[in-house]
Amino acid sequence: MLSHPSLFFVATFFFPPNTKTMQQDDLNVNWEERWQQGKTQWDHGEPSPALVKLMEDPETKDLVPTSGVGIVPGCGGGYDVKYLATPSRRMIGLDYSKTAVEYCHKIHPDREKLNYEFQEVDFFHFDAPSGGYDLAYDYTFFCALHPSFRPKWGSRYAELIKPGGVLIALMFPIEAKDPEDGPPYAVTVDA
Repeated sequence: MLSHPSLFFVATFFFPPNTKTMQQDDLNVNWEERWQQGKTQWDHGEPSPALVKLMEDPETKDLVPTSGVGIVPGCGGGYDVKYLATPSRRMIGLDYSKTAVEYCHKIHPDREKLNYEFQEVDFFHFDAPSGGYDLAYDYTFFCALHPSFRPKWGSRYAELIKPGGVLIALMFPIEAKDPEDGPPYAVTVDA
């Protein structure tokens, strides 16, 4: 029995696609501005402890694909991207903020050697490889999006993850928090 059954799930979602491009007004949070002003208090300079636990726990670590290509949307400082990258598993950090991606390039000069990269993209509208990704890791990206984007979040992951691929979604926070302290949109079990 998994000690955290909600930590990990393989997901396939079926929602009607929406062709609207993600706009800053839709997000109610200007992520580029926050990065430019250094308002990144969520950045602790290391991989998320929940991811480390998941990858080291004998009950869960074998659920994560050991090879292929994976993505980390809303990658921020890129620590989870680097942590998940292995010689046989290429990881791609995605972020909407140009400043965040530039920061990742600056602090991760070893990315090519260690099999990972960073891209400035709109998660909802970028060209994914044919066949999809083997792994997607979502830690606080879901709760960084306005709740109106949650159905689009699910349908987009369904497009991006290949059949048999894995979505690891660690949802935080489960209770309302001040948006200045972290992700702005609390989630519930029903979300």
